[in-house]
Amino acid sequence: MRRLIIPLWPLLLLAACKEDPPNAQQAAVKLIVSFNFKAGCIAVQARDKDVPEREFSMQLDSTDPKLADRELVISIFRQDDWGRNLEIITAAHEESCDGAKVVSDTKTVPLDTAGVREVKVALNATDGDGDGYVPTAMGGTDCDDDNANVAMRTFYRDGDGDGYGGADMVRGCTAPSSQYVARGGDCNDTSTEQAPGRSEVCDGLDNDCAGGVDDRLPQLSFYKDGDGDGVGAGPVMTGCAIPANHVASGNDCDDTDIQIKPGLTETCDDKDNDCAGGVDNGLPVATYFRDADGDTFGKDSDSLQKCRMPTGYVTNNTDCDDTAFAVNPNATEVCNDVDDNCRSGTDEGFNKSWYRDVDGDGFGRQDVQVTSCTQPAGHVAPTANFDCDDGNIAVKPGAPELCNEVDDNCVDGVDEAFTTGMTRKGAACGVSPCTGIYVCNAAKDNTTCNAPTPINYYPDSDGDGDGASAAAASVFCSDQPAPPNASTSKTDCDDADKYNRGNSTEVCDQRNNNCDPGGLVDEGNVCMGAGWNALTGTTIDGRNWNTVAINKDSATGYPVWIAGANGALARRASAGDPFTSFDATCGTPNWNSAWVSSDGSVFLVGSGGQVAQHNGTNCAQMHTLTSGSNATGIIGFEGATPLRYVVDETGHLYSWTSNTAPVEVDDNAGFYRDVHGFDSSQVFIAGQNPGSGSSSGPLMETFTGGADTSTMTVPGSNNSSFRSVWMVSPGLAYAVGDNSNIVRLQGTTWSALTPPASANYTSVCAPDRSSVYVTDAAGAIRRYREAPTNTWTPLYTPGSALPLKDIALVSPTSIWAVGPNGRVLHFPELP
Repeated sequence: MRRLIIPLWPLLLLAACKEDPPNAQQAAVKLIVSFNFKAGCIAVQARDKDVPEREFSMQLDSTDPKLADRELVISIFRQDDWGRNLEIITAAHEESCDGAKVVSDTKTVPLDTAGVREVKVALNATDGDGDGYVPTAMGGTDCDDDNANVAMRTFYRDGDGDGYGGADMVRGCTAPSSQYVARGGDCNDTSTEQAPGRSEVCDGLDNDCAGGVDDRLPQLSFYKDGDGDGVGAGPVMTGCAIPANHVASGNDCDDTDIQIKPGLTETCDDKDNDCAGGVDNGLPVATYFRDADGDTFGKDSDSLQKCRMPTGYVTNNTDCDDTAFAVNPNATEVCNDVDDNCRSGTDEGFNKSWYRDVDGDGFGRQDVQVTSCTQPAGHVAPTANFDCDDGNIAVKPGAPELCNEVDDNCVDGVDEAFTTGMTRKGAACGVSPCTGIYVCNAAKDNTTCNAPTPINYYPDSDGDGDGASAAAASVFCSDQPAPPNASTSKTDCDDADKYNRGNSTEVCDQRNNNCDPGGLVDEGNVCMGAGWNALTGTTIDGRNWNTVAINKDSATGYPVWIAGANGALARRASAGDPFTSFDATCGTPNWNSAWVSSDGSVFLVGSGGQVAQHNGTNCAQMHTLTSGSNATGIIGFEGATPLRYVVDETGHLYSWTSNTAPVEVDDNAGFYRDVHGFDSSQVFIAGQNPGSGSSSGPLMETFTGGADTSTMTVPGSNNSSFRSVWMVSPGLAYAVGDNSNIVRLQGTTWSALTPPASANYTSVCAPDRSSVYVTDAAGAIRRYREAPTNTWTPLYTPGSALPLKDIALVSPTSIWAVGPNGRVLHFPELP
């Protein structure tokens, strides 16, 4: 129920523009309530006639001055969600709003037109004596309506029959039974000893029900007498009578002992008998000494003055050890490291010297002597020569001298037998360039040279742990750090390729991994029939694939994503799995480039400036570059805040972080085709200069942060473009493009490489300096190896000229390439 104050008249209707039917503010009720007796409360309830639960109410009690005139004027509005018919219920109560309801009225008022409906209600009741109470016969509580002093009476149950009732009461005109009386206030209705008006007596009760036990009676002071000697102690207690075991005197100094209280005679019993503040005070005393061992001789430093000899005390004080019964002035001295007779010291006439022999070699230390009647453990009798190292059993007089930096025989110093001759300790020795001196050998019976061992190191250019087989050695000493890029072995047949070295294991990667003397590649059936093969299937066929991307943070490269024209998108989750199609899940642009993050999500860029992320389940985000131009390249970097760079064919560079749209970094006039970087500190952007003639050649720019890119000088022919760029390390990068253009960055300079054939090169991928893979528009795949060989190796040649657009790999054991007309190549793959 909602309890809301209903506005009291006057009422102002907001009816400037009438509505039919009116709204909640355009129709109201003016309720006039009159009553003819001194009502204690008027209650008004208004509610929706059709839905009674929708209601509000008000109450005015006898404290409200508005009841004085015995007429109320109240304005009532219906609520917005109510129907058009109001039901108004008014009621009058005696005494208060919780008193008896003596008269009520219910009226139904329609509010179907604008305006005010006046409703009058008369709440009339009989109140002959004008005391505000209606006769009981008419639903009120007045027992005598001719007498204003008589209303309904209160009767109290008198359980103990003493004429006063307790808290159990009833109201009515007459008592319900003889057990009820008109007087209340009994504080204990179960005892006739307690009732209003009773006289207070000393019995531990509140006899007069005045709120106090034994109040207004004379109070006495008394004390607890614990030992029953007639004198108490402790805190004073008060009451109208002295209880048992209590007395009026309270100066006992020990209420637990009947032999102690003021006035007793002091006796020699270690007590303060008279409570005068002293034990045995006033009695004659003597000095007694503690005899702890019971030998009748006491300890001089432990004494008492008492009126009698205490137990465990004697009058003699000459004991020198009161913890030993056998030690006292009457005992006989024996050799036992004890002063038995308490005179002339310990073991007089029995002294003997012993020397400490810690290592147990039979020779003691001259500087550690002990005097004892018997030989102590770890000690020996004096010898002609003493031990020079009592912590080593091998060191003693007469021991053989060893080469060990120790004076083994305790004569002539340390290692005296090894300090002369060509091989004496400290003499120079060694093999050039490693030198040293003679030192004691491991057997300690001679000297040996401590010069470090010469070690041959061979250049290891590719860092595979094996040096070039034809390389000359550089000699280093074993105590020197190993030189960089070097190895102690020299069995590498191709020191420009880290995947080939002597005694390595052959794997399926089109290389001579184990340096087979015959130059065999992938021998021993390591590929098990797999090779360069095209994948087919409903998820691959019939689509123009433009890009392939792999998870570079995975050892296997999986998952592998391929993307292409008209929103073509597919993923291979792991080796041997079929590709799963996600065509058009991120729209239908022509996807031109892709990059895979460490969590396996793929980031795509394509036609119309469309960019997107697919997490393997759905398209997680899609955006459009502000230029609206075809996006052509993307590279990403992991970190606390993942960062991706995107380029488009109208020369715009964008940064792309988190789930926000890419933000433009720079706007240039060139045609951007690709972007790549080793880390986020620097990226290269490859493409073509705008214009014609000499100004339309390949374009290479670098971006290291800030607001602008920087243009770099690169070789190349007119009217040609770089199509792909790859950064191997901060000082090494490759780019390929039209008209047989292949260039390499070494340090800060780009130079041309001799191409393996005349072709338009489409993509380059270089996970390391010995693995530079290149595709061309005729569908061939070749690998370039760095110096010293600087050679090209053909890996794949199609049966007919079928173009390839992109290549990707983590290691040579899994290489992917894609192109139009459903071209998806993988090495190694079973036919």
